[in-house]
Amino acid sequence: MIRIVAGKYKHRVLKQPSMAITRSTKDVAKEGMFSSLGDISNLSFLDLFSGSGAIGIEAYSRGANKVVLNDSSKEAYKIIIENLRSLNINDIKVYNYDYLLTLKKLSLEGTRFDIIFLDPPYKMIINLEFIETILSFNILKDNSIIICETDYELDSRLLDKYNVKKLKYGRSSIYILRGI
Repeated sequence: MIRIVAGKYKHRVLKQPSMAITRSTKDVAKEGMFSSLGDISNLSFLDLFSGSGAIGIEAYSRGANKVVLNDSSKEAYKIIIENLRSLNINDIKVYNYDYLLTLKKLSLEGTRFDIIFLDPPYKMIINLEFIETILSFNILKDNSIIICETDYELDSRLLDKYNVKKLKYGRSSIYILRGI
């Protein structure tokens, strides 16, 4: 069961795609991450590998004014749409593309974000090259934040290059990269 932890939709329950497709972020990890971010009212938020959409919906619930969700899985996309409908949310944009195509579309539209959340499928590794690929699309505003959720230690070159805060929850770690 996935639920919204805080904000306008606090305690609302969301559907989740099969665990073979996605993994959900634990409530305690969501709370820790959003507490570390502070007030996100009126900020823009991109969840590039959305799964159920729970992280982006949590950001929206906490006041983010522009939220974009993406997942390449058709099942995940359908669940995201169902979750948004169940909450009567009509102003979150949802894409069903490979992340690179979504980044290209957002770049061509001139869309820019304050915060990007990354929790890619297990086979994808977040390293300096991965982050630099995302940065090459010029979709981040000045002084933006990239958040990475992983089950492994983040590339040390990223830790050296950015102001990073690490939050650890069981096997999972959340890295908040500031100064992007």
